[in-house]
Amino acid sequence: MSIKKFSLFFTSIVLLSMTSCFATEQPLSLYGFWGGLWHGIIILVSLVLKLVSVVVQYINPEYGNWDINVFSFQNEGLTYWVGFVLGIFLNLGVFSKLRQVRRNQ
Repeated sequence: MSIKKFSLFFTSIVLLSMTSCFATEQPLSLYGFWGGLWHGIIILVSLVLKLVSVVVQYINPEYGNWDINVFSFQNEGLTYWVGFVLGIFLNLGVFSKLRQVRRNQ
């Protein structure tokens, strides 16, 4: 399997696994450090889907009521925010590393 095929396969698996892990307004329990870390890692996907949701709701209010937030409002406080910010930094580190790898090829 070539690198491009593996990258496409891995990316599709990761995106499919993230679809059920967005922050919503009604969690079963409060989100802590690990929830914040995960929400920080998937922030780009949640932001894009939140923007799509706003546009769809503007065009047709009947279909735009998606329950997606960029971060969870019901969290444990400082531990959630530390995990959230760390997840964002991990996300930025991965993308900067991918840019370096792409330049070297």
